[in-house]
Amino acid sequence: MHLATLEVLCAILIATVVGIAIITDLRWRRIPNTLTFPALAAAIVVRFAFQGWVGLGLALAGALAAPLLLLVVHLGRGIGMGDLKLAAAVGAFFGPVAAVIAMLASAILGGIIAMAFLMQRGQLLADFFGLFLNGIPFRKGKKLQDPSAAAAAPVAITMPYGVAIGIGSLTTLAGYAWLGATLPSFVQIAARL
Repeated sequence: MHLATLEVLCAILIATVVGIAIITDLRWRRIPNTLTFPALAAAIVVRFAFQGWVGLGLALAGALAAPLLLLVVHLGRGIGMGDLKLAAAVGAFFGPVAAVIAMLASAILGGIIAMAFLMQRGQLLADFFGLFLNGIPFRKGKKLQDPSAAAAAPVAITMPYGVAIGIGSLTTLAGYAWLGATLPSFVQIAARL
């Protein structure tokens, strides 16, 4: 009963945090510190209250594993600090093993969302073929003749990555619920180490 309460509480808090993050990231393209820092603190307190020092260790390990994995997957580029702080908060709720699964799901979903953004702007095929054509030695890029044309040049496409983290986290929660696995079962994994 004790661990079931922790599992339900963590699932509710994860869904609430990522739901708010999805809304703020879509609307304002930012994930506020007023969401991520209290969520991280709540995850640490909840884990410690239910699981003691082992729970604290799992929360801290998850808070480190999730953003670290995102940095490695994205080679440190294209991911904002709000995204990393959201990943740390979600990772603290999940613990290290489920955090890694959630962030891998987020990375896959982020790739799908990025492709959708490029297709929406009609740039996917142009970017794809540009990879091959830029390597041809005799092909030269167009130079901008007019300085005002530089202002009209396309700007970089930004993507609300908090949406991918949110959907990846919710997908992980749904997967655990469907498989009948429990988030607190990672205490048993940690105890074996």
